[in-house]
Amino acid sequence: MGNFGKPILSLLIALLAASTTARAQDQDEPIKLKADLVSLTASVSDRGGRALRSLKATDFTIYEDGARQRIEHFAATEEPFSLLLLLDISGSTRDDIELMKRAARNFLAELRFDDRVGVIVFSRDVEMIGEFTDPRARVISAIEQIATAPGSATSRFSNATGTSFYDALYLALQDSPLKQIEGRKAVVCMSDGVDSTSMKTYQAIAPLVERSEVSLYFLELNTEAATLEGLLKDRSDPDHLNFSPGQLARYFDEFDKDSPDRLRPRETLSPLVKREINTGLYDMARHQMSEMATRSGGHDYPVKTLADLSGVYKQIADDLRSQYSLSYYPTNRRHDGTWRQIRVEVKPAGAVVRTRSGYRAPEK
Repeated sequence: MGNFGKPILSLLIALLAASTTARAQDQDEPIKLKADLVSLTASVSDRGGRALRSLKATDFTIYEDGARQRIEHFAATEEPFSLLLLLDISGSTRDDIELMKRAARNFLAELRFDDRVGVIVFSRDVEMIGEFTDPRARVISAIEQIATAPGSATSRFSNATGTSFYDALYLALQDSPLKQIEGRKAVVCMSDGVDSTSMKTYQAIAPLVERSEVSLYFLELNTEAATLEGLLKDRSDPDHLNFSPGQLARYFDEFDKDSPDRLRPRETLSPLVKREINTGLYDMARHQMSEMATRSGGHDYPVKTLADLSGVYKQIADDLRSQYSLSYYPTNRRHDGTWRQIRVEVKPAGAVVRTRSGYRAPEK
């Protein structure tokens, strides 16, 4: 090859190397950015609660910590979703068990055949009785057979009974097949939310809710009055109730750390103190369910009777079925583990948008 050909060959080699490097960078860059992609599902309804469909990306504006974000991906989807139903069958819900069964059946009737459903029941123990791969008829049959946990021969409550609410949520979010499923997914929990026997704590569950990309819906069963009635009964009464050590620890940690009642035997607490503790535990439970629902983009519904459920399960099904998918790369690229507040606005006047309230940034 002459001297004229050598510069051309060198130029070709340089161009080829530059092209290869550019392709490698192009291939690496999306992989690098994908870890920072923030994905949301948003439900939009009018003031009457009816889902608004046919919205476009230009109808949405996303803010993170007040800074407007650029929407990278948008989809109006009615794709099938995966739903995990959590049913509280502890002793405190004994009077509501038939309500729960009927509500669960009615809820499943609102779902489409291609929506996937799993079922977890919990008292002291937590058990998944319906798998996502089970036929719908098998799931319904499993629900029909549930019953509250039995007590002892002389008492409705025993060491075998309890409410492992936090443990049930942990199983749903961390150890169930739901974690591995892609696409839209939700947990619908029917419970009073007052935990008594979990190994896990709310402080351990809250970060899982933030990271799970699962919408949490709570149907809050109102058992407060019935629980207080049991607490005030004589110890010889088969329906007598007592606080668990975990409940007392949570109450006094939250409301009165230095109370002398903290050291008293549970059996010697006065009726007034029992009332105060019971009220405090239910207030905490309602606050926690509301906070988890808000942070995950779900909703909480207070329920007193079966009549209160009319339309609620249909609303949840419609809500899940008509969600919009949005995602963006945050302008704040810091990996500092801080909580980032998300606000989504929509253009239609009077529209109500519900999505998760934020996320926790990854850490270095």
